[in-house]
Amino acid sequence: MRGSAMRLARAQWAPLVALAVLSLLSALLAVAVPSRTAAGYDRAAAAAIGPAADLRVDGKASGSRAWAALPSDAALATNTVTWQQLLPRSLAEVAGDPEPSVTTERLPVPGRFSAPRLLYLGWDPGSWSRVRVVAGGPAVNPPAETRDDIRVMVSAKFAGQLGYKVGDRMDLGGLAVRISGLYEPLNAADPFWTPRPGQLHAVKVDLGGDAGQADAGTALMDAGGYTRVARESDTQFTFSWRFPIRGGDVDAGDAGAMAGDLGAFRSAVQGRAGFVPCVVVTALDDRLTEFAGRLHTARSVLGLAFGGLAAVAAGVLLLAAGLLGERLRPVLGTMRARGASLRQLAAPACGLTALAVLPSALLGYLAGRLLDAGPPQPVSLYAIAALAVAALLVPAAMVWRERGGGLGPVADRRDDLVAGRPSTRRLVLDVLLVALALIGVVLLRERGASAGTDPLVAAVPVLLGAALGVIVLRAYPYLLRAAVPALRRRSGAVGFLGLARAARQNLVGALPLVVLLLAATVAGFTATVDTALRDGQVRASWSEIGGDARIEAGPLDDAALARIRSLPGVTGALPARVITYVSTSSDPAPMTVVGVDLDAYRELAPAVPGIPSHSGVYLSPLAARTMGTGAVTLNRPGMSPIDVKPAGQIEHLPGQEPGTAFVVVPYKLIAGEKGFASQVFVTGHPDVKDLRAAAPGRDVLLRQDALRAMTDVPMVIVVHETFRDGALIGGAFGLLAVLLVLVVGARARAGTVAHLRALGLSRRQSRGLALVEIAPVLLCAVGAGWVLGLLLPEITGPVVDLRPYTDGFAVTAHVPGWPALLGLVGALLLAAAVAVAVDRLFDARPGTVLRTGE
Repeated sequence: MRGSAMRLARAQWAPLVALAVLSLLSALLAVAVPSRTAAGYDRAAAAAIGPAADLRVDGKASGSRAWAALPSDAALATNTVTWQQLLPRSLAEVAGDPEPSVTTERLPVPGRFSAPRLLYLGWDPGSWSRVRVVAGGPAVNPPAETRDDIRVMVSAKFAGQLGYKVGDRMDLGGLAVRISGLYEPLNAADPFWTPRPGQLHAVKVDLGGDAGQADAGTALMDAGGYTRVARESDTQFTFSWRFPIRGGDVDAGDAGAMAGDLGAFRSAVQGRAGFVPCVVVTALDDRLTEFAGRLHTARSVLGLAFGGLAAVAAGVLLLAAGLLGERLRPVLGTMRARGASLRQLAAPACGLTALAVLPSALLGYLAGRLLDAGPPQPVSLYAIAALAVAALLVPAAMVWRERGGGLGPVADRRDDLVAGRPSTRRLVLDVLLVALALIGVVLLRERGASAGTDPLVAAVPVLLGAALGVIVLRAYPYLLRAAVPALRRRSGAVGFLGLARAARQNLVGALPLVVLLLAATVAGFTATVDTALRDGQVRASWSEIGGDARIEAGPLDDAALARIRSLPGVTGALPARVITYVSTSSDPAPMTVVGVDLDAYRELAPAVPGIPSHSGVYLSPLAARTMGTGAVTLNRPGMSPIDVKPAGQIEHLPGQEPGTAFVVVPYKLIAGEKGFASQVFVTGHPDVKDLRAAAPGRDVLLRQDALRAMTDVPMVIVVHETFRDGALIGGAFGLLAVLLVLVVGARARAGTVAHLRALGLSRRQSRGLALVEIAPVLLCAVGAGWVLGLLLPEITGPVVDLRPYTDGFAVTAHVPGWPALLGLVGALLLAAAVAVAVDRLFDARPGTVLRTGE
């Protein structure tokens, strides 16, 4: 028995090797692809958190109330421990050591200066340990001292910028402070200083409204200085405990947990009694919310691609196992006719398949882990197990087919696609599959984006592909039958013979059609969504900037505009006048008036979406709710009143924040207004330095920078790379399916071709015959699958929502670009080349195949 099994294995070495190689590749990819994607999610989470993220607990109190709440170093340390203990586990694992500090409100510095000056007084124990005194002495305030000036230290750079020196005295509204020393940081690059720039140098602070900016800085004092300020004045203090977040330690799972725990921590902080009311201040909420939206979209969209890839891999394995079963079918039939039981048939059939699949799957799993593409994913084990079970079920089905004893009409019946008669059971299964696919689409669209990573999302493309494959298999014989009569009337025999051989393929031989269809569906879907994402980001960059560049200028004269237009590379420049704090006589709510020539703007930058097709007065949605639809007068101090009548609404205008109140009017209505800000929309590719030089002191925003900010996001990179890899892997599996069928059936085909060669078929006609045999499967499968892939974004609807990657800009489905179409044509040509190469490799002379008398 053992010897017969070995002989059987040697006789079937080709399909066994093919099955083993495909099992290894499938297991390897089942490990590497999800792990690599998960690693990309983790990198995206770390980037979303950022290197300078923090979490602060802030409380405010004034004067004696502040001192009563926090009277000493011990009280500061006690509260530090309290807040640290309240941190939920997900936050505590990524939070650094707490950094407590106490800072006064901003205090005006009296005197005549080029710009107003403000000073903050800070008690920051962490700063004291990170500086060295370079002039004077440390700011030490003995507890018993109550009459002398409060001693403070400032940085040497701050003193040099604003002209201070050791011994200078400042009267801060009843608080007399004296600079006792100057310091320098031990390490200016220490991340500790990132949220404390005022302790190292002077910073600019907005005073609000039209008051301009002030020079501000922070002076360090000790605990004694804090005590004196609290007890001798009503100055307001901000108590702050900063927890730096180590963004590099955050993965995608941590980010999800942190989002939920932030709310719990905020409630715990606000509910704490016995201290001044405190709140949690952090940018993590917005960052985690944005990351969660991007992660949800990525998992939803990539889940569709992964589901298709898994189906393609399963199809190729089933194909290999089916071809092995077909090769074993005569042997099993003979054994069954000689009295072997089904269990005895299962030993060689299932045993050979298991020998090829199980060790290879294990090696593939180990190789995937050795690649260390990312953290291991449980789904990898489930996928490998499912693929192995599917492959082992094929020989079991082959054994079950021999339950009739290998005799009777079942053994003699033709089961090729053209002559075969589908059973009632198969018809019911086909109808059930189509109905299940339709139900899945309806449920998916009803659930919309909330479907998320539900298995239904990943199953819908597979169900649609399988249903379409069933339909194509039903139509395939009729297409062949319709083509044969036309070819029969032609003088050449290659076309007729090729289609006749294609029609004689049985269901296992036609399985490549379904595999290729699924592979083409994955490639079409990924190419379509990838193109849609790229195009959507480009449109979003135009919508944000309004041109290739936008200059945010102050009052702009004609000479400056002429300089901009004369720059090399500038193809157009259009000014817009921006007047803020405008209101109507009936409603004092402020809004912004933007004067721009819309006709000229559409001609200058036609790629900017949402610009009205006619000139006139247009209101943002918020301004429309304020002004209504009737004629109104717009005015403000320093501006001549203008009467306008709205012609419609405009959702967005470059340079204006979404959701704000603004009015777009023809430029000529406010062209004469002087002293107001301007914008210049520029098209072309000018040198950035020249553009900044032509508009000195003005902010220049580039569309390429806005586009780069969207495309260089780690999550977007993960999506693009996964789409690219998915298309390549799907195409590679499709070509493997073609190669497998050609190689496994090459020897039998060589015998048939040898007979035809004896009848006069030339070598060149033999190559043409190989192409004609494979052409129907390739064209039907790839064509149907590609069309389904193009339609999938529309079919799945709200699941493929790419707005988190385009700054909220809506993305519509697009036709794939030229690279994808060229790749499709290249794959078809490569498949044809493989068919010709296999025909040449297994070419047999008639004298070596035919026997005497044939």
